[in-house]
Amino acid sequence: MSIIIPGDKLPIETQESTTKTTIGPGIYKIPRTSKIIPTTAGYLEIDQKYHQNSKLTYIESKTKRYIPHNNDFVIGTIVGTIGEYYKVNLQNFSSSILLNFFAFPNTNKKNRPNLKNGQVIYGRIVNDDNDSTFETEIECFDGSNNKESGGFGILDDSGYIFNISMNFARELLYNSKSPVLELLAQKLKFEIAIGINGKIWLKCDDGLQLKSTDKDQMEDEDEINLKNKNLKVLKETIAAVNYIKRCERTTPDNFEKELKLAFKGI
Repeated sequence: MSIIIPGDKLPIETQESTTKTTIGPGIYKIPRTSKIIPTTAGYLEIDQKYHQNSKLTYIESKTKRYIPHNNDFVIGTIVGTIGEYYKVNLQNFSSSILLNFFAFPNTNKKNRPNLKNGQVIYGRIVNDDNDSTFETEIECFDGSNNKESGGFGILDDSGYIFNISMNFARELLYNSKSPVLELLAQKLKFEIAIGINGKIWLKCDDGLQLKSTDKDQMEDEDEINLKNKNLKVLKETIAAVNYIKRCERTTPDNFEKELKLAFKGI
């Protein structure tokens, strides 16, 4: 593990290998020369088993301000529109980035999503503003195939969004050996989206279900069952959030203990 500061020459550049390098947070590739350089200070992390014939390289640092970089996975909130773009906020008190109306799989003028302020999306940064030439943009489809979502898209309201530190978000997203989510999966069924900008969207079971607006369509017994189910899902969601946040402040050997404490009585 090496300590890196902006301006340093990355040791991976001297390695002669046919293995493809995928860059993560803290590293920038100069478009004209394809040279990769560090943009923040921290520890150089190299995951040799990130993907077949590919290794992941990023800089682990403890920062509170998120700076967009190409291929970062982020969770954002729609805050307005400008021209043919949605304005997306990634952090409180930060500048918004742009999401094209057609930056979704198989989208055209007739079937593009009509998003409203407050809706949440999971996407991938496609160009950052390091050279100040273009506005930072985000898209919601697979980088290798614009017909596939790749897990990106609109996050529904039945999930719960909460904040964690950005270095812990990187740990959950990039460290395949981290047992945090594996232990949680043994406890309940859930869907999750992790943003490098320090945000997590979590949906336990089927999420919170809204009751029918037409009371005549719902029997009293059905309404009671729905309330009981929602209460159970809400308790599980709060417990899961508490567990994840506790894991951020403890060591891996205490994860199982924290899971039991978080779900005690549920």
